[in-house]
Amino acid sequence: MFLSYIDDMTRAFAHLAGTISLVITVLLWLALLDAGRADRIVDHLAGFRNEYKMVLGAGFLAVVLAFLAAIRAARWWYFAVLLSLATLAFFTYALSR
Repeated sequence: MFLSYIDDMTRAFAHLAGTISLVITVLLWLALLDAGRADRIVDHLAGFRNEYKMVLGAGFLAVVLAFLAAIRAARWWYFAVLLSLATLAFFTYALSR
């Protein structure tokens, strides 16, 4: 009975990690709608020279959290992994130009 409770808690935390991953991914895509404002926010948080590290770090964190959710919670989180990977690839390409 206790192990079942622990497994349920682990699954709940994995779903939470997947949800956080999707929130990060959506925020990255929404930042494209008002790129100037998003740039000012990231500059304020990380500084002018480190903004790409913050954006790519957030994308990588989204991939890791989605992968964790896919392994521990449910297989449909693999869609979130693909979405996070596509987001990371897009922003890596966009920031490398």
